Amino acid sequence: MAARRLAADCLRLLGASPATVAVTGDHDRALIAALGACGAAAPPDGAAAAVVSFRGAPADPAVRQACLAAVRRRLPPGAPLLLVDHNQPRTLGRRLVGVAQLAVVGLGAARARYPAARELAALGFAVERLRLACGERVQLVLARVPD
Repeated sequence: MAARRLAADCLRLLGASPATVAVTGDHDRALIAALGACGAAAPPDGAAAAVVSFRGAPADPAVRQACLAAVRRRLPPGAPLLLVDHNQPRTLGRRLVGVAQLAVVGLGAARARYPAARELAALGFAVERLRLACGERVQLVLARVPD
């Protein structure tokens, strides 16, 4: 799936105006550029929703949780947050493609098994939906900022 299509999926899941969406994720330049092309460029302090991508990033829980806490502080209560992360596909063929793509960016196969939805729930976010994209290699976790 092209970054442009993934960006459109992200904005559709958020259900927010692109102009009110803040984007975070230094390692996922293609998705950030595609979201910017769709108009998602709100300043972090004035955003009504956020997309946080950890695709291409190592699974360092301390860094991830600090990033998510910073986003939570900047969003109003009840605001949607969409977490974009790697996922391990269920079928062998798709799983092998996923492992190869992770290897290209220097990550191991275990990176696709990071429990992103559980992490959000543990941080107090209300997880609403989990959707798989890109042949199940990407998970989109929609959550709400706690009140």
